[in-house]
Amino acid sequence: MGRFDGKVAIVTGGASGIGAATLRRLASEGAAVVCADIDSARGGEVAREIKAAGGRAQFLSCDVGELAQIEACVAATVREFGGLDIMMNNAIWTSGGPVHAIDPDGWDKSLQIMLTAVFYGCRAALPEMMKRGGGSIVNTASIEAFGGEMFASPYTTAKAGVVNFTKNVAIEYGRLGIRANAICPGVVETPLYDQFQKASRRTREEVEDLHAIGRLIQPEEIASVAAFLCSEDASAVTGHAMVVDGGATAGINLSGLRPLEAD
Repeated sequence: MGRFDGKVAIVTGGASGIGAATLRRLASEGAAVVCADIDSARGGEVAREIKAAGGRAQFLSCDVGELAQIEACVAATVREFGGLDIMMNNAIWTSGGPVHAIDPDGWDKSLQIMLTAVFYGCRAALPEMMKRGGGSIVNTASIEAFGGEMFASPYTTAKAGVVNFTKNVAIEYGRLGIRANAICPGVVETPLYDQFQKASRRTREEVEDLHAIGRLIQPEEIASVAAFLCSEDASAVTGHAMVVDGGATAGINLSGLRPLEAD
């Protein structure tokens, strides 16, 4: 018996990175899963891979910035699998630059995909969860929800909004058996990291050194936390912004001293 036997999950931005890892993890523990993404090639491959391993999975093309498409995705999921228990709002698109030079269209699209789409996903999922008598929502935020980052104000603004919006969902729906939490990753080795590294003045080794564990976080490690938050093991956890950053925000190290390492 898996923790998610009989459960149905949607993960947006599920074609790669954290989303794909979470789909694989939930399916491996018994959930029927839907990969919602605009990338039909990679998203379809994720669904086929899960089915080849004996799981139940479907890919649905979905632009999360369009409410009608999110609603259609939820409706199709319910038709195919009979309901909805887990919603992970994970899709991402971001622009950047110094504030005075940010393209307003890029700003708008960033917030549409990373913040408004989280609202859309919750708005569409909540009625189905209420029919089931409960459910779990996980929204992907970031450690940058808690502080600024150079030339990344669309991203940091959206992620800060996700954290507080998640708290609102938690307090409004908790007595209906629905929990809502945010995951706030540090630097995860995903396609987004590849874009970051191209723009960063830090080498990969320097970025790894910012983490207490001395390396980047793997998508599967975030998926493990998502699975915990979606499970009954986290039955009293709601309204929480869970930092999963390998210790990147644990200290500021003004001293410049090196951490202890094994001989």
